Amino acid sequence: MNQKDIITFLKVAETGSVTQSADALGRSQPSVTRCLQDLEATLGFALFTRVGRRISLTAEGVAFEEESRRLLQLMRELPERTRARASAMQFPLTISSTYALGTGLVPHAIARWSSAQQPREIRMIQSTPNGVAQDLLSGNARIGLASLPLDVPGVICHRRYSAPLVIALPAAQAEQFPKGVPVALQDVMNDTLITMLDQARLQGRIQSALDATGVTPPRVMRANSSAAALQLARLLAVPAIVEPVTAFGATPPDIILRPIADQIDFTFGLFSTEGGTVSTETTTFFDACEAALFDLIPQVKRIDRPENLRT
Repeated sequence: MNQKDIITFLKVAETGSVTQSADALGRSQPSVTRCLQDLEATLGFALFTRVGRRISLTAEGVAFEEESRRLLQLMRELPERTRARASAMQFPLTISSTYALGTGLVPHAIARWSSAQQPREIRMIQSTPNGVAQDLLSGNARIGLASLPLDVPGVICHRRYSAPLVIALPAAQAEQFPKGVPVALQDVMNDTLITMLDQARLQGRIQSALDATGVTPPRVMRANSSAAALQLARLLAVPAIVEPVTAFGATPPDIILRPIADQIDFTFGLFSTEGGTVSTETTTFFDACEAALFDLIPQVKRIDRPENLRT
């Protein structure tokens, strides 16, 4: 497997056609087909399935496409990384984060970071928790922010935090639900509820809390990003149960946030692969993240230091 094989695979994944890919790459159709067959033999699983006259990615193919793009980007940056290292130049600081933390926390942390201390270039990328881990392990990122649990060998969690989920409501209901007063889920149920689509982490805990109330909304919409859930709550004027980082860090207009009576915790951490000692640059960014969290989010706590509880 080499860079040419990966480029060929990505082009076929993009076009959904061996013929079009061969034309775009200046290769023969049999050579592209043979390349895909060799890749599948090496990997031990099918990358594509045929749908009519076109082909589409299998579940494994989708995962391989994501990893291939990361690897190709790393390979393309290799000369720049090498030159920067050889000349002791400052290489860009890449921060990989989940969508929630990248939207609701990272911009606030960077805004708190003194421009005199910032690196010359900062790059921000967003991914799934496992994608964040892979970015760190591959060297594609130096700092990671992800929800927990994230137990990946070689990836170290330096700080852990927890904060309860909140209910997002149309601003018109502000008087009905005073600020700071916990809201019972059964008191905000109407015909539609928006919740999180994340079976491994939040979705199951939200469903358990709903089951405990004995209330089943007629219609449920699930979003895999809080930003989308908050927008739906605003546009449809219906309640949404969302994680607190995006909720408080990127609240859309005409939305109020209230604590939930049955507390559901969202846990997350700050990661690197630098071992027990982190660089000054990384520590400075971690400090900026922590300061932003304690200013933005009620009841956030650092769970590897229980005494740091904000109430």
